[in-house]
Amino acid sequence: MTRVLAAASTFVALLAFADASPQPERPQRIVSLNLCTDQILLQLVPHERIAALSFLSQDTRSSALSPLARGMHTVRGNAEEVLALQPDLVLVGTYTTRHTNAMLRRFGIPVVAIPGANSFEEVRAEMRAVAKAVGEQARGEELIRQFDARLDQLRASALPNDEVIMQYRSGGYTAGSNTLYDSIYEAAGLINGAKRAGVKGYGVLPMERLIEQRPGIINASDYKPDTPTQGNRMLTHPAIAALGAQSIVLASRDTVCGGIWNLDAAALVRTQSQAP
Repeated sequence: MTRVLAAASTFVALLAFADASPQPERPQRIVSLNLCTDQILLQLVPHERIAALSFLSQDTRSSALSPLARGMHTVRGNAEEVLALQPDLVLVGTYTTRHTNAMLRRFGIPVVAIPGANSFEEVRAEMRAVAKAVGEQARGEELIRQFDARLDQLRASALPNDEVIMQYRSGGYTAGSNTLYDSIYEAAGLINGAKRAGVKGYGVLPMERLIEQRPGIINASDYKPDTPTQGNRMLTHPAIAALGAQSIVLASRDTVCGGIWNLDAAALVRTQSQAP
């Protein structure tokens, strides 16, 4: 619990720092070097104000908004290519392109670092931070209203359900509390077995502890789902197969970054849990 609270405090402090950084009211040549800021930016400003997005923005497996990014200029994140674009704002992730970020700041280019979201509350905070940085606070609040309206609709339609769902992937990798998966499962009205087993954040859960939770649904990987891999082969283990759990695959593009697409994933989980 202490580690979770400390992480949340760090997240809020970083966003407060981003808010305190001097920015043009409405920057006109914005560069995003992070997949998650790519997608928020695409919802906030017209293409004319975007000088470049990250190369992942057009990856259909990674980005929920790849169709919107199609045809736009992309960059890999090195300082030289970003400087050549003469941006008046660069959006980055907290832990990515650190060398580039430092160099851009030395050249006097405003850089705003946005932490990744691990909960729906942090998704809202991300939207507000990017909206403020680009001078589109009203549009940012509208995105949050749309997100919350869809979330309220999902929660209001939830049926009484004690179904347990667990992510389980290669090496026993799973998602516990303080993860987007946990928020998605909660929105669907299901119990996150990894959270109940005490996993905080992303971690490894021994198979024996998975079986103890007796999940009715196992969230498998979408990496090569039709090809035998170490990750999906684990789910054929006799002890897991004996649970009779349904297997569901949530697309990476709906779970990697925070946004209304998370609620598409929650709706899919809900539908799976109610399937006969």
